[in-house]
Amino acid sequence: MNLVKKNQTLTSGRLVFLAGLLGCLYLLPLGLAAQSGEVTGKTMTSLMITDANNQPKQIPFVGEKVLLIQYTDPDVKDINDKLSDAVKAKKFDAKLYQGIGIANCKDTWIPNAGIRMKARQKEKQYVGSVIMLDEAHIVPTALGLGDCNGMGVLLVVGKDKVIKYMKKISSEEESKKATDEVIHLLEQEISK
Repeated sequence: MNLVKKNQTLTSGRLVFLAGLLGCLYLLPLGLAAQSGEVTGKTMTSLMITDANNQPKQIPFVGEKVLLIQYTDPDVKDINDKLSDAVKAKKFDAKLYQGIGIANCKDTWIPNAGIRMKARQKEKQYVGSVIMLDEAHIVPTALGLGDCNGMGVLLVVGKDKVIKYMKKISSEEESKKATDEVIHLLEQEISK
């Protein structure tokens, strides 16, 4: 009788494992789609999040300028600084281009007040940039970015509101490799 119970427990455990495995396999294509740039071609709307002064604001300039949006987990806050410096060195016309940094506040242990303080510092470092905070995964949910924990996400949005480029960055080396293609795409979009 104990042997029957033991076999039933093992069978139940295997069924739970199998159901979990199948669930993961079912969701895998959704995660891979977000990582592989399936976000490109989608139209972006001006989403409501907060600014560095904790005021509710829509993401500005959507449909008005070419945007480079950097959606970044504060745990890796400086991952794209060299890319930002390279874009800044291009001195794109402020009437045509805007850089926007958005802190992914939901996936970090850092208090929002500390993130806001750092955001104001970044706005001074990158004069003319816009730094915002997403405290509730509004951006990845609306755009279908998938998991953004521990990384920076680069988005280039054309003046037509269409997402032209999306790349998840998890190291400074990846950011460095993406710099030339991001700048090239920004130049193309700005020249339209």
